[in-house]
Amino acid sequence: MPKNLSRRAFVGAIPAFAALSACSALSRAGATGSGSADQGGSIVLGVSGPRTGASAEYGQYWQEGFDLALEELNAAGGVDGRKVELKWEDSQSDPKQSVPIAQKFVADAAVIAELGDFSSGASMAASATYQQAGLVQFGFTNSNPDFTKGGDHMWSTSLTQEFYQTRAAQWIAGSYQRISVVYLESDWGKNSFDIFKAAAAEAGLEIAYESPIQPDSEDYRPVLIKARDVGPQAVVHLGYGPDGARIVRQLREIGFTGQFFGGQNTPQFLEAAGSAAEGTIIIENFLIGNDSPAVVDFNKRFKDRFGHDPSTFSAYAYDALNVLAEAVRRGGATREGVFKALSDGGRWKTVQFGEFEFSADRRPGDVTLLPVTVKNGAYVPAEAS
Repeated sequence: MPKNLSRRAFVGAIPAFAALSACSALSRAGATGSGSADQGGSIVLGVSGPRTGASAEYGQYWQEGFDLALEELNAAGGVDGRKVELKWEDSQSDPKQSVPIAQKFVADAAVIAELGDFSSGASMAASATYQQAGLVQFGFTNSNPDFTKGGDHMWSTSLTQEFYQTRAAQWIAGSYQRISVVYLESDWGKNSFDIFKAAAAEAGLEIAYESPIQPDSEDYRPVLIKARDVGPQAVVHLGYGPDGARIVRQLREIGFTGQFFGGQNTPQFLEAAGSAAEGTIIIENFLIGNDSPAVVDFNKRFKDRFGHDPSTFSAYAYDALNVLAEAVRRGGATREGVFKALSDGGRWKTVQFGEFEFSADRRPGDVTLLPVTVKNGAYVPAEAS
């Protein structure tokens, strides 16, 4: 890896989809009345996310993160002596499913906050329902900036694509001058590429070749040969782990020996890409190999529990559940209490960011991304400049 790479920013592939505006001034009146569930018994949080369908892999990552957080919380006495439980509905990360799930959750007075959905598109389709009912929607993997614009009850511990892609271009421009870019043929992919392209131009980074790709394609060689033949120093992939693994394998098969940026920080990416993943650079706000005490401790506890390293998405889920549990602790086990605790500010403790405060856009502020590289078949921190 070039020695002059900075430790800030490249692209993490956190899924997000097309914007769908939701009104922030809707009435709080609805099927739940006051929304109070502070009547003893378990504290119930709803989860809208993929357990089946194309994104089920990510739902499994969530499940592991949630399970670890729940086990630890409840073993320590829960929140104010009450156990925490999740009520999970399978949305398949589909807006057609996330809306009726939202209606079900807001009608259930026991549910005092909601986690999800996985994609920004599925979350944003349901935002108006949650906003109207005064139920916090915690879209912890939603990187589309319009998600938190849907109303003051939309919160996220996900950084936006503007954050990721702008820093991606700046970081790459510090070591490379000429690149090829492939990106998913989706609303998320197009939006990510548009942001990256504008930032690259501002940073003086030449994009010699660009092309959309289909996420489910098995053969990217026709596109990758063109990307190779313009003589780039690096190929940048804006997408997910499964397509990233196929791309890096096929790039190496056609003889490209330059730097590859892309894929995802998951065990499955390493397994699918095999030896071709060696040297891949990914930027995440959590990483396996991070030597901070909190991350080292989390990795050990996770691996002891599940027998493998955590995915970044497991860490996202673990953090999101713990943030909401702390909001209940601070504000009380009601919808109003959760919202008030988040709105009142203060610092929140997570694995991925350490401690942070929510910014005005109801997302983490003042956080740093960390580069990951694949070395000897494992994720390790990339070298600082």
